[in-house]
Amino acid sequence: MNDQTALITGASSGIGFELARCFARDDYRVVLVARHLEELKEAARLLHQEFEGIDIVLLPFDLSLPNTPDMLYAETTLRGLQIDALVNDAGFGETGYFSDTDMNTELAMIQVNVTALVHLTKLYLRDMMARNSGRILQLGSLSSFTPSPCQAVYAATKAFVLSFTEAVQHELKQQKSAVTMTVLCPPPTDTNFFYVAHAENTRAAKHPASARAVAEEGYDVLMEGGARSLPTMAAKVNFFTSLVLPDSMLAALMNNQLHPVKEQENSDILYH
Repeated sequence: MNDQTALITGASSGIGFELARCFARDDYRVVLVARHLEELKEAARLLHQEFEGIDIVLLPFDLSLPNTPDMLYAETTLRGLQIDALVNDAGFGETGYFSDTDMNTELAMIQVNVTALVHLTKLYLRDMMARNSGRILQLGSLSSFTPSPCQAVYAATKAFVLSFTEAVQHELKQQKSAVTMTVLCPPPTDTNFFYVAHAENTRAAKHPASARAVAEEGYDVLMEGGARSLPTMAAKVNFFTSLVLPDSMLAALMNNQLHPVKEQENSDILYH
């Protein structure tokens, strides 16, 4: 063990699990946070199977509840866990016209994707600043750079994550802090995101990136203290596309990506 601890939210599957795997590979103690204990236990079983002797802490907390970040911070403090790396991976989406989608789902989405992320960052960043060491990884998206009809609230939460992270990055430099913050902006990725967001039959869900590849590239940038990770060549190409095209055209492209397609459709797709 290297005597360092990483806390990963949304750690039971997808990118969060693969990021936990990266930390476990480097002998971090990993604190896995997700809503369902049974899913956390399965994630821990897989990690123990691959990395014998790794220290794993399971904390089942629901980040859609407003008081959860304070409870999570209190629990790690009570256990004497110094969080050296914080990964705010938890998040989900919803697909459909904003006039038709469920308000409570979208308010919960804002709570998880934005409010909990800010809250946890505030709590753990203060401790890191006091020690003058630590790393934070924030999960953005390629949607952080583009307006996204049919995922209007989700994309807006990811635009917030990008703006928030870049602002705090500048503050940390102004404060001459050794603490680093990185934003990971993956393309559509092979996770359960599209099923939760009711978007599994859209063009955006076709040919997703590997969650492991996304996590490993994001992890490398985090360890280097980099500001932003755009994992996979597709992400890089689409990011530069977003710099060139006007928002109206980007919105039209996204609208096309998030409409259902026939199962047999097999065309080249531009991801954002």
